[in-house]
Amino acid sequence: MEFKIKKNDFLKSFKKINKIITKNTIFPILENIILKINQNILKLTSSTLEIELNTYIDKKYFTYYTGGCITVSGKKIFNICRNTKDNTELHFQLINEKIHIKISNSLFKINTISCNSFPIFKTVTNKEIFLISQLVLKETILLTYFSIANNDIRNTLNGMLLEYKNNYLYGVTTDGHRLSMYKTHLNLNISYFSVIINKKSILELYRLLIYTTDTVRITIHHHYISFQINEILMITKLINGNFPNYNDVILNKYTYCILVSVEKLKESLLKTSILCNTTFKGVCLNFSKNLLTITSNNQEDEESCDSFFIDYNYPNISFSVNVFYLLDVLNVLKSNKINIIFNMPISSIQIQSNIQKEIKYIIMPLKI
Repeated sequence: MEFKIKKNDFLKSFKKINKIITKNTIFPILENIILKINQNILKLTSSTLEIELNTYIDKKYFTYYTGGCITVSGKKIFNICRNTKDNTELHFQLINEKIHIKISNSLFKINTISCNSFPIFKTVTNKEIFLISQLVLKETILLTYFSIANNDIRNTLNGMLLEYKNNYLYGVTTDGHRLSMYKTHLNLNISYFSVIINKKSILELYRLLIYTTDTVRITIHHHYISFQINEILMITKLINGNFPNYNDVILNKYTYCILVSVEKLKESLLKTSILCNTTFKGVCLNFSKNLLTITSNNQEDEESCDSFFIDYNYPNISFSVNVFYLLDVLNVLKSNKINIIFNMPISSIQIQSNIQKEIKYIIMPLKI
């Protein structure tokens, strides 16, 4: 194996796969990346066993001498590139199972491990392939990802449901205490699919996507899903199991629908959260005639209170919620006002934009 490439061209691609490389005492080879080259393509690969990232560098960016495939420490390669001047030429050459990297007057000799020892996902023949705009996919993740559970015993809650049916794409997440759902109308060359993608992969996918109408090529295998984003290919394992029926908790019929300013509500929540209980993180929303009063207290018997005017003519009602669940919703909604929706007795609170009705959030009330 031997090739030459400019530092900037190499580092630009390497940065797209190095985010998932971490210290791994159980599988040290996962601290490495695969360098694979032929006359047409230089391919870089990293993996965590759950996620595999591949990026491809076209032949116009490198000078090819001999082909090959080897794995080498990602951290060492990154540090070498980071301490090299822009547009400097990197000369890679495999000699006696060490990768030699010559840069101007510097020479680095790094140990390698055979590619045969590196775990890569196998290609499956049964595939469903379709295209989705990067903009749509990134927006779907942004509006819902924060409700994904963290290491819940119910494994399906540790990921995002991505589902397409009746010409609508649904992104749904829940941790059992709250639920986020976003749907958007799409015409895909596929009638139906339903997959659950783990949280780490969702966050990595969000990082790779940009706000553009350029498409992502999505391929669903039996246990895997892949996303081709320009020169980047991300493959990840799917979570097996049945996702909770989100339609059961959505309030399509309701008694109370209260319009509230996002700015005023967010400001009030941030103030009252200062003295909220550090265990329950609860605040109490008290609705009275044309007034919303938000209160909190903590284990040290400290209290906070804030209020602002709203358009409200129902009887006095109050309920408690996790303040940070509510703030998560307010931080992603782009509208100036939201509707707070519920029935009596209150079993759940539904939050949705007064403009974007296709975005719905469910928060379970606290029993304090």
